[in-house]
Amino acid sequence: MKDLTLARKIYEENRLNFQNVEQARSFVRIIRGHNGKNHFKQLADKSNVKPLNYDTTNSPRPFKEKIETTAKVLILDIETAPIRAYVWGIWNQNVSLNQIQSDWFCLTWAAKWLFEDKVYSGKLTPKEVKKQDDKRIIKGVWELLNEADIVLAHNAEKFDLPKLNARFIINGLHPPLPYQTIDTLKHIRRQFGFTSNKLDYVNKLLNLERKTDTGGFELWERCMLGEQTALDEMEGYNINDVRILEETYLHIRPWIKPHPNMGLFILDENQHRCPSCGSADLQEAGKGYHTTVNIYAALRCNNCGATARKRVAEINIKQRRFVLQSSPK
Repeated sequence: MKDLTLARKIYEENRLNFQNVEQARSFVRIIRGHNGKNHFKQLADKSNVKPLNYDTTNSPRPFKEKIETTAKVLILDIETAPIRAYVWGIWNQNVSLNQIQSDWFCLTWAAKWLFEDKVYSGKLTPKEVKKQDDKRIIKGVWELLNEADIVLAHNAEKFDLPKLNARFIINGLHPPLPYQTIDTLKHIRRQFGFTSNKLDYVNKLLNLERKTDTGGFELWERCMLGEQTALDEMEGYNINDVRILEETYLHIRPWIKPHPNMGLFILDENQHRCPSCGSADLQEAGKGYHTTVNIYAALRCNNCGATARKRVAEINIKQRRFVLQSSPK
């Protein structure tokens, strides 16, 4: 394969490591020894390669400015132990409850507040893994959920939150105080026709940071054996998921419909606020938002790009008297 062809392929698969195709090409030439006497000198020069960076603080933002609100938005991800059972096959098996050798429990969790750098996390000790006792770390994530106004996760409504609720009640905890949810998986499925809705694949398409490679099921197996290094790796994998999910959310935020109303966290009597990000930088779009019996002015947020509508109708009560509605049957 020619240097340039290979460089293009490497660049497409490793955009985080190279700034452009030429840098990838230079790297290929160095590795192949096509630079003659300068080979080892250039190999030692790391300027052509961007170091791996899991800190998303300085990543390009899909909005103009961060709007300060009182909303506590928690970005969350959990990793659970597998269910172990006795089976007689590997395909299309119905496993009865008396075949289960050990049930699932929480291995690690990670969470961060939106726009904050600090990531909170919890992981079991090898001793806790063998006892299948996650009570200590479950209390930690419960406290964050209890404080949150909005909880954001990928597959939150069918995995993370129901799983956590199960561990809460098993460990004798009361329900956290009410919060709203943003399930990025649900909104991605609803709005886009991606080939896959997995977080890593979506981030690849959006040129965002990717998930950490765990090496497959072996990491979970090592965790179940109580290996400390495996539990450390799982925690790191969990932490990176939370960081990259924040970037995914900010990119798809204007597409989330309905988004929890951020304007409620910046009550302002003098101006409208964007329901998605809380910005006051809004402009009328020049067209109406039509319901079956009314028209409202449509707005565009110049900060995050989301659309909204005013709550006061464009037509008055007298005009609305003559508006008919089609029969539902």
